[in-house]
Amino acid sequence: MSSAFFSLPGFAKGLAGSFYSGSAETLAGAKTIDDDDAMILKLDPAGAARDVNLPAEGEIDPAGRMYWIVNAADAAENLVVKNDGGDTIVTISQNESAVVYNAGKSGGTESSWVLICLPTIALS
Repeated sequence: MSSAFFSLPGFAKGLAGSFYSGSAETLAGAKTIDDDDAMILKLDPAGAARDVNLPAEGEIDPAGRMYWIVNAADAAENLVVKNDGGDTIVTISQNESAVVYNAGKSGGTESSWVLICLPTIALS
């Protein structure tokens, strides 16, 4: 189940992209992020470690994309963030979040997903 926890009006979102949008979701299996997903994702693994699969680098539109992924687990459950090739970018433990970034295509060359930061959080 997914629900928005904040969002801009449609015209503003069109100007700002989806950076200023967020959603909360309880996972029942792996999560595959697509280009239409919010850029701030609060994900509850719901009892087990879950894979979070990032979009393919060639599908990033517009060029450049950042996701802030928050682990909303109530126990020791990890989110394992992977690129489209299955390589692990970062493992987000309970009480952590991660920011990942991809520059998209530049001069016809696809960039890779990179971990920007792995901050500890305190959810209430």
